[in-house]
Amino acid sequence: MKTEVVSQEKNIIVVKAEFDAEQVNKAIEMTIKDLSKKTNIKGFRKGHVPRKTIELYFGMKGICIETLEKMVPEAIDKMIEEYELSLIAEPKLEPGDLKEGEPFTLQVTFEVTPEVTLPEIEAIEAEKTVYTPTEEMRDENITRLLEAHSEVVPTYEEREITREDFVSVKYTSSMVDPDGNTSPVESDQKTEIDLSQENMRPEVVDSIIGKKPGDKATVEFSVEDDPQNKELAGKKMRYEIEILGIMKKVTPELTDETVVEITKSKHKTTDEFKEEVMSQLKAAAEQHSRDSLKDSAVEKLCSLSEVELPDTLIDRQKQAMRADQAQRIKKDSGMEMEEFFEKSGMDKDEYEKELDEAAKVVVKRALVLEALADANDIQWTPEELNAEIHRIAISSRIDPKKLHDYIYEDRDRLFEMAEKIRNRKTVDFLATKVKVAEKDEKKAEDEKTSEE
Repeated sequence: MKTEVVSQEKNIIVVKAEFDAEQVNKAIEMTIKDLSKKTNIKGFRKGHVPRKTIELYFGMKGICIETLEKMVPEAIDKMIEEYELSLIAEPKLEPGDLKEGEPFTLQVTFEVTPEVTLPEIEAIEAEKTVYTPTEEMRDENITRLLEAHSEVVPTYEEREITREDFVSVKYTSSMVDPDGNTSPVESDQKTEIDLSQENMRPEVVDSIIGKKPGDKATVEFSVEDDPQNKELAGKKMRYEIEILGIMKKVTPELTDETVVEITKSKHKTTDEFKEEVMSQLKAAAEQHSRDSLKDSAVEKLCSLSEVELPDTLIDRQKQAMRADQAQRIKKDSGMEMEEFFEKSGMDKDEYEKELDEAAKVVVKRALVLEALADANDIQWTPEELNAEIHRIAISSRIDPKKLHDYIYEDRDRLFEMAEKIRNRKTVDFLATKVKVAEKDEKKAEDEKTSEE
């Protein structure tokens, strides 16, 4: 088989393969031998069916089709190997007619990864925002930790309830049909309600405010479309509420005893606890700073790199992003995309325009980082992949072996994870090569505000 590049424009390469008559005859003969081995024909043993009988049984047209089904994939594999092609789509085939005793021509159009022109990465200047935790931030974190260990206790107050109160109630709920008949949903349920929370139903809050412990209230409302209450959507609900008492949230004070309790004896004093919280904040700040450098380095690298973005990759990315958006809308609102556009007032054309721009950014980033990885021989290793699987398993409380077997059985998922590792290594590599310009957090925020 002889091959030659017929044309090459942008990332489209057309390759022609030529088989002489002798090669065609050998391929057809091989097909006939294979058919003889696997065909059951009465009166003949497998592998000993005469050629004429095979020809009569399958017809030369069928034999030639069978030959093509083997020749074409083999030819494509050789083209990909010979010209070191990295495909981004299925090749398009233009086969000629295969006939015994005649040469055969196959023309294949490949859509390959486009060439990327990278800048000199050592000349790139990336910005690193330096985040510095303060004692105020430390104290705020400690306050939140203490609040997480708060207890709700009764006050035994006999007064009118306000919007700022925390109350204990007992309620019975029922569904009301158009005729006014009720069917129970929940009965004698006890709960505590923070009336100040914005996510509280206003009908419930209004029915309780002004009441006193021991009072009762009845409230009715229609349940809107809510993915959390799909079976009740559009139905009328009635709640019969008994106010048990006014509660208050008691937050523990920062003492040595409290520290021992909330840290399970890991720390014994408030000073130790403060040092630990500050240490965690510093570690998080350092990671945040490193991430800002990586983000800046990738952004600068992409802006300075040149590449023709293939429509195939852009369309593929848009489809993925559109599907993800549709899934999130369905989960959050229970609506399909078209319905969401209609009810939200979102301009569909503007959405598609923004989607197109976002897809281009993602595609360019992927192509540029892949080119950088190839240029510097950055690869993932099986050890890194197994370590990543183990990390995910432990954090998700999954048996590492089961997750390992599950991922290795799914080749697409396996290579997706492997490419994420390679991508992460590439970004880490880039961050070590660029020039770094540091700026403090306040300056970075001021610049961001001025840009907006």
